[in-house]
Amino acid sequence: MPYLRMLPAAIHNFRQAGYEVWMDDFGSGYSSLNYLKNFEFDEIKLDMIFMKDFDEASKKILTACVKMAKDLGIHTLAEGVETKQQLDFLQLIGCERIQGFYYSKPLPTGEFAKLVAEKGIEIENWQQSKFYQCVGLMDLASDKPTCLDNGSHFRLLYVNEEFQKEVKRAPAVFKQIVNEWNKPESEIAKRLQAFAKKVDQGEASYFDLKQTEQYLRLSAQQIARCS
Repeated sequence: MPYLRMLPAAIHNFRQAGYEVWMDDFGSGYSSLNYLKNFEFDEIKLDMIFMKDFDEASKKILTACVKMAKDLGIHTLAEGVETKQQLDFLQLIGCERIQGFYYSKPLPTGEFAKLVAEKGIEIENWQQSKFYQCVGLMDLASDKPTCLDNGSHFRLLYVNEEFQKEVKRAPAVFKQIVNEWNKPESEIAKRLQAFAKKVDQGEASYFDLKQTEQYLRLSAQQIARCS
């Protein structure tokens, strides 16, 4: 088709002008895998058919799609999310955004602002958005225990299944970290903050902690910065 020959240049020009280009309804209709190879998309919207038929086959396909998108440097959004089960699964595989009735039906601007205020939902500013965009491209659905936190204050942004298993193996150690991380006077907090600073400067990557005959080694890497 003639328009397909013009599309790559048009998409490139949009992106050069600062716009993002998303592919809608990925996984159905005309959203061919071949388009991901030929066109510069910033994000793909995973078609709601995967949520409608939310079975094991759909889960495997979604997991593969999200991993493939991350490998290509493309962000992901899932359409048609309506249940907590769907949300938990999408978070587990690293899907970055959801769209659907889980939080609310579509609302006028005024009602949306009221809903956000009532639920205490934090709206990202520009710097936070760029930060999460960078973090979102990390492939976290692996067999390596992995979590994301914001560095300066212990606030988990994501944990995978293997990390949850490690927490269960050494609950006392993790409980102590969570309780004392944000206490400036705590000795553990001081050591962890010093460790985080060294990681930021590229001087360290491991932190060892012992608690009641349990040992924990944390491996850290800075993947994004929000100034």
